[in-house]
Amino acid sequence: MLQKIQRFGGAMFAPAMLFSISGLMVGISALATTADIVGDLAVYGTPWYFFWTIVQRGSWTVFRRLPLLFAIALPIGLAQKQPARCCLEALVAYFAYCFFLSEIIKISGDNLGLMYPSSLAPATGITVIDGIKTLDTGIIGPLAVSTIVVAIHDRFYDAKVPDWLGTFSGSSLVYLISFFAVLGLAIVSAIAVPFIYGATDTLRHALAGVGTLGVGLFVFLERALEPFGLHHLLYMPIYYDNLVVNEGVYATWTNLLPILSHSTRPLKELAPWAGFTATGWVKLFGLPAIAAAFYTTAKPDRRAGLKVILLPAIVTSVVCGVTEPLEFLFMFTYPGLFVLYAALSSCLAMAMNFFGIVGIFSGGLMEMAAFNFIPLMRTHAGAYLMALGIGLAFSVIFFLSFRGIILALDLKTPGREDHGANRAADKQSAKSMEDKGDSFDDDSANAQANLDHLLAEHVVELLGGVGNIVGATNCATRLRVEVVDPSIVADNASFVAAGAKGLIITGKTAQVIIGISVLRIKEHFDQIMGLEPGFAPEAPHPVPGDTLQKPANICFFDIDGTLAWQDPRVAQELPEDERDLSPYPNEAVSQAIRDFVANGNMAFICTGRTLSCIHPKLLELPWTGIVCLAGGYVELDGQAIRDLAMTPGMLQRLIPYLEQSGEVIRFEGLNGVVRMSADAPDAPGYARTVGDAVTQLQHYGAYKILMSTPLANRIARDKELEPLLCFNELELDVTEISPRECTKREGIQSVLDALDPNHGTVYGIGDASNDITLMNAVDVGIAMGNAPDYLKKRADYITDSVDHDGVVTALKHFRLI
Repeated sequence: MLQKIQRFGGAMFAPAMLFSISGLMVGISALATTADIVGDLAVYGTPWYFFWTIVQRGSWTVFRRLPLLFAIALPIGLAQKQPARCCLEALVAYFAYCFFLSEIIKISGDNLGLMYPSSLAPATGITVIDGIKTLDTGIIGPLAVSTIVVAIHDRFYDAKVPDWLGTFSGSSLVYLISFFAVLGLAIVSAIAVPFIYGATDTLRHALAGVGTLGVGLFVFLERALEPFGLHHLLYMPIYYDNLVVNEGVYATWTNLLPILSHSTRPLKELAPWAGFTATGWVKLFGLPAIAAAFYTTAKPDRRAGLKVILLPAIVTSVVCGVTEPLEFLFMFTYPGLFVLYAALSSCLAMAMNFFGIVGIFSGGLMEMAAFNFIPLMRTHAGAYLMALGIGLAFSVIFFLSFRGIILALDLKTPGREDHGANRAADKQSAKSMEDKGDSFDDDSANAQANLDHLLAEHVVELLGGVGNIVGATNCATRLRVEVVDPSIVADNASFVAAGAKGLIITGKTAQVIIGISVLRIKEHFDQIMGLEPGFAPEAPHPVPGDTLQKPANICFFDIDGTLAWQDPRVAQELPEDERDLSPYPNEAVSQAIRDFVANGNMAFICTGRTLSCIHPKLLELPWTGIVCLAGGYVELDGQAIRDLAMTPGMLQRLIPYLEQSGEVIRFEGLNGVVRMSADAPDAPGYARTVGDAVTQLQHYGAYKILMSTPLANRIARDKELEPLLCFNELELDVTEISPRECTKREGIQSVLDALDPNHGTVYGIGDASNDITLMNAVDVGIAMGNAPDYLKKRADYITDSVDHDGVVTALKHFRLI
């Protein structure tokens, strides 16, 4: 079994060998298209620019096709016979697996807690594999498919079949059997993967939370597992899958290089998850020092022969990151030295992480240069000089430690091999570190958890007890609970007295308004109910005699100038923590929305604002979902179904315009707003470069950028950028830009695609230029009385102004309330 696991780990390493050259070409092409480095050569339209743009696109091949690479590469190391044919069989089987999953999600996605997107835009749990919208299984899916295909291939490739079935022999027979095998795997994957997502998120947060100590533990185990050939299995999910960051450390870091190269903030602040690749520092500084210790402690007459062995091994370690030639000189003959080596490697990695040096440092000098030194030296030279100093200091520590132990214990290092060396020390050391890892778990029995659990208990009781609850989900601020008998649910005052914010009853659905702590309460609610996380309510069974309900109407409400309005100049005089918040409607408008939903309809916010800038009081209204950031981000019942930010390449092209403008530029992301200017203060929410601004946003995602209208007009004249961007002119001579696909129309369409098509009429109410696309997406477009004339001409109905509660007037006009 150990041999099989070792072979599996070695086979996984095959595609990883391609990363260094791909990363090198990404780094070089990024530099070659950066105007700050090569000047006017990088201007759009020059032959130089076109050449390096083509090279850069090609350089992404490896990182954009990781699942396919692992699916194809695994048989190279595992198949016992005809591995080339097995690679073809695995590729075709993997495509079949993706198509199976695509259809399963399309048919039963709602039951699995997954939403099948209507376009190639990404959605939660969904990815696109060569045009196939399928379940995102990371590299685990292709590895599982390849493992199954290899087993079938080795068993049936040479199987004898009757002559009349000759066409079904060899690869045809293998694929026939694999076809039904991966169908079963797809069914199991569709059921299991959504639960695995939850476990992965928990583990990701646990790993990210332990910081420097966690990096040290990881590096120690990675080195300690190498004698058993299992270290690949430890780092592969972190480096190339979603264990610590979505899409894996390598792909995410490479994707962010254009942004990181324009940020002066410490690397550890920009990408704390990149600390886990610190396994390569020992290859640069530790192993050469160990080789020097071996050389200086060798007998003088044997040093010449030893040099012939050590020098090539040092070059291999430093340049290529291949450590086995040096490690095998003492790995098995002196396990104690290897444990010391693993411990010092861990200390070196922790020192680098402690001083904020993170990045792709798992390979040798060539890989480090490609992913770090070449693209980032201009803005992070100080960090790399510090890394050099730390590394040289540890070289001295490695050298003195090994030399001292060799001389003190009179160890017979290189040239004397003990084949009977006991490996128990390595195993015991690894076990000891695993046991220590258990001590890092947080104690969940704290005061806040007790309070959360108590509130969850009260909510269950007030809803009529466990027996009256069919199921529950949650959105951003509330529990949505399906009940059997709504008449025994307590009144609003009882829920408020228990600690909730309020209660809304619609038919057999009770919405308990909790606030931003709803996620914590939902966990305790599930524990009390005995439900699995993410449990979705069953559709209520029809009761004989019930009248058929008419389809629910849908309405999308803009915020500023529609639900409420606040003069932007007045907003700038508010405290800083309130300055970016949206206004919230008066009680008449709020009650109209409650009545609209109580009548069996669905209400959606549809705003250009970021999610965090929507006023908390506004979020407490009974919204079914939110379209925000002008359609760049969409939530339906608390689940993200659309998430489309500006790409790093697009931001890189905007840098010269934004940083040389001399004005304040506003970047908007999911978690808030960052203002960039040349004289910005050194404080959160402010930045002096585009890189510093974007790296303060959640997931490094800038969805919209606000600037003066003259600057936006200059950008619009850029032949490369204009087709990629959407321009919306706001009040006070301000214009916002966003990706071309980020419009309210696209956001609304993603909601309608996700909903039951048998809904009623779709309404939309707005007042500004970015509501033109809203009007184009709905059945009935309603313009506020304060809207500009060009929007009123596109509307089907013009209501009163925001000052006269135009939303209320419109809903009454169409008899929706």
